[in-house]
Amino acid sequence: MWKEDRLLFKKAFQESLNGVRKGDKPEETAAIREAILKGKFGVVTDNPEKFSVFRNTLAMFGIKNVVQVDVDTNCFDLEQMPSLAKALAGRYFRSCDFYIARGRLGLPGSGAFTVIVDVYGNVVSGVSSPPHHLHKFSLETALFFDVFRLLRRLGISPVHSGITDKTQTFYSPFTVFDVAKRISEMKAEVLKNFTGGSLLVIGGYLDGIFIAEYLKNNFKQVFLYDKETSVMALSPCDKPDREKFDVIIDLTGFGGIDVKKGQAGRFKADIIVSEEPSGLGLLETGKKPDFFLKMNYKSKTSGTMTLTIRTIRELSARLEDLKDVLYAVPNLFFAESLLFNVKSSCSFLDVMEIPAVTVSVRRDGNFKVDYFEDLLSDILQEIQFELAKA
Repeated sequence: MWKEDRLLFKKAFQESLNGVRKGDKPEETAAIREAILKGKFGVVTDNPEKFSVFRNTLAMFGIKNVVQVDVDTNCFDLEQMPSLAKALAGRYFRSCDFYIARGRLGLPGSGAFTVIVDVYGNVVSGVSSPPHHLHKFSLETALFFDVFRLLRRLGISPVHSGITDKTQTFYSPFTVFDVAKRISEMKAEVLKNFTGGSLLVIGGYLDGIFIAEYLKNNFKQVFLYDKETSVMALSPCDKPDREKFDVIIDLTGFGGIDVKKGQAGRFKADIIVSEEPSGLGLLETGKKPDFFLKMNYKSKTSGTMTLTIRTIRELSARLEDLKDVLYAVPNLFFAESLLFNVKSSCSFLDVMEIPAVTVSVRRDGNFKVDYFEDLLSDILQEIQFELAKA
């Protein structure tokens, strides 16, 4: 079934050989999506329970032609990448368009890897997950999350029948993590006029990991500091290698780091900006920065997780007001426990990377996926941030 697209991929290979390749193109990913949705899938496993979870999760994305490739997979643990070896071996045991397998990533203790290969042995998609003793999910839950992310990363969204034939289930095209990132970027927009040689962002959860990335072109060097190692594992930036900076952005909020003129904790800077944590609730911080990042919105605090949860709840309520929506479910989980108690950044991301809202609608209605984005944009426009001199 790849015959129609062979020329498309051949052209991509030629671009690489000629040194003119600029990255993946929308039409290439679209071709992969179309082939996946039309193709026959072989799940390479001798475990019937694992096959059942694979089949049922793939069905949520409209992939119904799924068969088990029953192969004793123990021998593949001797390979350098056991999961990939499983998927590739499946081609010799059953005729399919794609083969999917989950197994160990590499060395014992390295965690799991779920991968899709096509009939030619090309890797189409893959996601890794941490060792079980770190994420502590059941096999079924971990497998569900992996397959979900495996297909979502290609832009394939789940849409399937509801509890009855007269209903249908839709998922938002954006995740909980996406909503948090957009809110953080709104805060970062207020800070974009700050420039200099060095920036230190204090407080990685949850704004810091986004804001540091958003402002990286404004400074020659950008650092992020958080006392939690699991939070630092999410950071795109290095830990600080000095104590003096041009600008410090303090995002620790209520109960956070002490800030006085020119100093935040043990760090010093010419300019210090602190996020004002108060919303509808007054949260005294006693901080004395040069500027405050303030919020104007009907939320108890300005924290991005607080705002994310409130936004997704509000989105669910507005979706339920639509004529054809029977009910809307905000997919919220207390992910902080995974990050701060279990100390697993990978598990935190797994939970945050599921669709933000799921709705059940009348099949004979006219609900469109675009409604998710339309209503989310309306809500986010109501949230305002400003920079105020302290």
